[in-house]
Amino acid sequence: MDLLGVFGHVRKALSFFGGGAASDESWATDEAAFEQHFGVPYEAFEEIVTHLSREQENLLHATLEVNPEAAVLWILSMEEIES
Repeated sequence: MDLLGVFGHVRKALSFFGGGAASDESWATDEAAFEQHFGVPYEAFEEIVTHLSREQENLLHATLEVNPEAAVLWILSMEEIES
């Protein structure tokens, strides 16, 4: 899943509709800015995403469309549950 690409599309859509895609959201297209903004490398985020269930992936995509930063924070707040 190319989430930085998804972030870029979301950012463009938000700016087209006058929404919250400001120039300070460079974290959506730049891995170094992502790490600076969220305090973790993009690779850590990607690793968590690989463990999502189908329902969680669907929720992630839906959340990315309306609030990309909240979607990232939701993923980063997840903890792995041992079964």
